[in-house]
Amino acid sequence: QDYLQVLCRIIVDFSGTLDKFIGDCIMALWNVPRPVERHEEAVIGAAMEMQAGLVELNHGWEQAGVPAIRFRIGINTDTVLVGNFGCRNRINYTVLGDGVNLASRLEAAN
Repeated sequence: QDYLQVLCRIIVDFSGTLDKFIGDCIMALWNVPRPVERHEEAVIGAAMEMQAGLVELNHGWEQAGVPAIRFRIGINTDTVLVGNFGCRNRINYTVLGDGVNLASRLEAAN
């Protein structure tokens, strides 16, 4: 819970939009649904801050005897489809496209 709370706060602080949770992963978007000036810098700043936040969390957990965790980040900027996607019974506001898939592949490659 602390993990997601810290990372989500950082994403929002850097003008990101929380898209969804996929297991223990967070999918975040920048520059949608509203423009974010210099969004490329905002996302890099958020990634660096999230890494620093995880160091702090791990330090506290290690002191409590809880094993440290690691995470990976995939970042890509591209033109993608944005909107409400789904079916009649379930719709999500999200992004689709090759750029989204590339970010996912970059995250997995770390």
